[in-house]
Amino acid sequence: MNANKSFSADEGGHHVEVERQLHHFYPKLKKYSYFLAKNKWDAEDLIQETFFKAMKYYHSSEISAALLNKIAYHEWIDTVKKRKVEVFKTLEDESKEYTACKADRLIDLVKLLVNNLTPKQAVIFMLKEAFSYQSKEIANLLDTTEMAVKSTLHRAKKRLNNDTSLQSIDSFWKEEEREKLFELLYQSLQAEDPVILIDCISTLHSLAETSKLAQPTHSGSPLNMYSMAA
Repeated sequence: MNANKSFSADEGGHHVEVERQLHHFYPKLKKYSYFLAKNKWDAEDLIQETFFKAMKYYHSSEISAALLNKIAYHEWIDTVKKRKVEVFKTLEDESKEYTACKADRLIDLVKLLVNNLTPKQAVIFMLKEAFSYQSKEIANLLDTTEMAVKSTLHRAKKRLNNDTSLQSIDSFWKEEEREKLFELLYQSLQAEDPVILIDCISTLHSLAETSKLAQPTHSGSPLNMYSMAA
């Protein structure tokens, strides 16, 4: 028991002496911590962590301004590294969330087109509204007239606005072609590349007779996909 009491007394004396030393060097450490952290809150946290480690790992005779600055420096480096990792992880998570959200929105958009438009209307609508092709350019690609393209686009927009007076589209589709066009539209939007769709127009039976095999002369960028369904 006496030994334990002696140990406790020595330990208590050690902490008192360390606290005295830390109090003595506090102004210099405060100045250095503010220099490192650049703001009050981080500097105060840094001072606390430095004092904690000094009291835990060093004897009072070892404590000096240089030692405290060294502890503070390494503590701040560790803090910065941790924050970079946290920021990177947050950005990575947000990127994954955005990618997943974008994919879901594109799928919903393409479903809207293939479920409510004829194959020709879906293709023309996509080229015009998503990739900013001009009616004349679309007419050249499909070997039709500019007036026909404008008329088809007009009917497509009426269908998307739930105009029930229009003829049913079921007779225009075969399930196999619906699935194929769905993939082409989705891939074009996802890659932001209309050529993916254009190069396969001739393989769509409902458009094969009117399609024109030619490389597109227009290079468009897709508009905000979220506005297309509006």
